[in-house]
Amino acid sequence: MRAARAFAAEGDETLNRLRLALEHRFDGSVTTIRDRATHAVPLCEPPNRVAEEDTLHVPVDDDAAADHAAYSRAVELRDILERRRMVRAYAPDPVDRATVERIVATVRRAPSAGFSQGQRLLVVTHEETRRNIGQLLGEREWVTQAPVLIVVGVREDDYHERYRKPDKLIDGQELEWPVPYWHFDAGAAAMLILLAAIDEGYAAGLFGVFAEAMQPFKRLLHIPDDVAVTCCITIGKPADDSQWDAVTSRLTQARRSVDDLVHWERWG
Repeated sequence: MRAARAFAAEGDETLNRLRLALEHRFDGSVTTIRDRATHAVPLCEPPNRVAEEDTLHVPVDDDAAADHAAYSRAVELRDILERRRMVRAYAPDPVDRATVERIVATVRRAPSAGFSQGQRLLVVTHEETRRNIGQLLGEREWVTQAPVLIVVGVREDDYHERYRKPDKLIDGQELEWPVPYWHFDAGAAAMLILLAAIDEGYAAGLFGVFAEAMQPFKRLLHIPDDVAVTCCITIGKPADDSQWDAVTSRLTQARRSVDDLVHWERWG
């Protein structure tokens, strides 16, 4: 009896995988799910939206021209990686609050040394504030255009406070940090936000605040002194940014091969 049930379950799983594969091949026939709170999840889609059999083995043309249609639907991880690029032009369409909340909630899953959880995010959606930020940074029109800005910051003191606790001390002292892991963790949080935005069907970009503008920027947004701003992320529906492509580093610098970037077992 158990064997019969197992065989039936295995058959159902095989059919589900086949149906999922067919739906992924014919995107036009699949209903877009934009709001998980109001739309049912397909039975063939696992709760975490990433099938266990999915892997990153499919070769991609990551030098392909930008395809704005790619941001029109929720996608799987390998599709997200194919579509990840810095967008520098946005349509004025607003992003609903629930979507933004899902995107920024990824910070809770970001890695942090010693589980220090020093990352801090600030969401900016008011048009006047976005315009002031764009002017402060030198009339960056695309910064003002994006309906959502997310400031990624980090509080270094959270790391020192964590590593001065008894379970982290080394010979009674805080460890000597080989790199500022608070900045490392802020970068990891930023990448999760970039990928989450694409998963929600939106485009994203990233920019830094140059040194001369940092203090005015922090005063504008009331960011406390003990929080360092590492970067800002723009999110919204993409518009034509072909003019930006003409001057971007992506077209003036060749993309390095995997062999140039990845070493195995030892370096050289």
